[in-house]
Amino acid sequence: MKKGGRNFMVIHTFGHGRTYEMEALLKLFRPAEKFTFSTEPEPPAEGEYFSAVLRPADDGQQLSCCICLGGESRSSGKILPADIPNNILDREISALSYPLFCGLTGIRPAWGMLTGIRPVNLLRKFAERTGSIEQAKDDFRNIWHVTGEKTQLAADILAVQQPILNAAPKDSVAIYVSIPFCPTRCKYCSFVSNSVSQMGRLVDDYYVCLAKEIGLVGRIVEEYGLTVDSIYIGGGTPTAIDLYQPLDWLHANFVCGQPLREYTIEAGRPDTITRESIGFFRQFGVTRISVNPQSFQDDVLKAAGRPHTAQDAVDKFHLARELGFDNINMDFIAGLPADTVRGFRESIDRAVMLGPESITVHCLSLKKAADFYQSLSMPDAEAVAEMVDYAQKTLTAAGYRPYYLYRQKNMAANLENVGYAKPGFESAYNVMMMDDSQTILGIGAGASTKVLGGRRGIERLTECKYPYDYLARFDELMQEKEKQLRALLG
Repeated sequence: MKKGGRNFMVIHTFGHGRTYEMEALLKLFRPAEKFTFSTEPEPPAEGEYFSAVLRPADDGQQLSCCICLGGESRSSGKILPADIPNNILDREISALSYPLFCGLTGIRPAWGMLTGIRPVNLLRKFAERTGSIEQAKDDFRNIWHVTGEKTQLAADILAVQQPILNAAPKDSVAIYVSIPFCPTRCKYCSFVSNSVSQMGRLVDDYYVCLAKEIGLVGRIVEEYGLTVDSIYIGGGTPTAIDLYQPLDWLHANFVCGQPLREYTIEAGRPDTITRESIGFFRQFGVTRISVNPQSFQDDVLKAAGRPHTAQDAVDKFHLARELGFDNINMDFIAGLPADTVRGFRESIDRAVMLGPESITVHCLSLKKAADFYQSLSMPDAEAVAEMVDYAQKTLTAAGYRPYYLYRQKNMAANLENVGYAKPGFESAYNVMMMDDSQTILGIGAGASTKVLGGRRGIERLTECKYPYDYLARFDELMQEKEKQLRALLG
């Protein structure tokens, strides 16, 4: 179908409205593609489309799926019960359509027809339901078409996570603090962040509101007898601004007098890390920091819009070591423009030589909010898969274990992001957060609060994404937040 002079693939539905899962499935085969939607009784007469039609039948409902790509079409159908729940309908559409896409494209995604971000969490639920991890692995392979390698990766991670999940204190929560400022915006970034040069005038007011919200959450934690298990300061780039005051407020409300399993600052960009800042991180009890090169290739860093060198990252890593940090994470991205398989291998090899306690390997994800979304095509899938495979083999051989995993939309090669850690240095916050096993109290613009045990199992509250909205509506937001938290925790 043409829209604005361009041809868009059509997602066609009739008799139901399950477009979200259809779009997620389609993106396994056509990542970063733009779509349009149709609800006409019949699929389009021409062009490319993915159609799922549900019509009444004598003995239930007839589901008919048809896919047309490159002038070739394939279809399949099935009789379903008249009262089929939406989540089961999603699965039936995927089960009919997935083999059609594989046949038309020749692509067989490593994670099969799984489209969610938490496959390890799903494997755990399957194992609990069946009473057998082996049965759950069989279901992954045979029902969801996940490869043996990815199934085993998920099972390995699940085994590492279980003791961490079991060790969580009763009535524990994690605190997430959002610092939505960066020195400049990296071209691959889709997170809500604002450059200090453009939005620096908001920082002082942000401090004021952050102090008030930390105090509010602190009072609720104390009143309801909650135990703070971990604190994670993310962004943005938290070290783009002075963190002394926020750390002081956090210490007074959550740290003083009680042990934490983890206290992490996502220091991130090496060009924002200073001797002074690392010194007061130690002073306030921070136990883990991230120094994120993303690549050890200077031309790749330049193409990604990161105004620092590989040597800068090495120097800041050594500075953190000198000042006493014995738990350091480093992030890398597979699939960045200007990178090669050889260059990525060199980056991973150099990281192993440095020996941080954890290394997180991301795959480039082309999100709409990122600068790269408009200017880049999806990276070569085979090259990215080779990078990820090399990282896994090299890191496990060096004594690192995969301990958490998540997936995103529009990921290079439809693969995954994996955190690797030396035994005993896994991030408890990452494990608990990704498994949806702990209440997380978010603080600051763009932070998400996740409360376990609500009517839907998990209730989510989200702050305003942008700092100027957060500041303008602060009093209103805090009144509503306190009201909702008390209702959910009570």
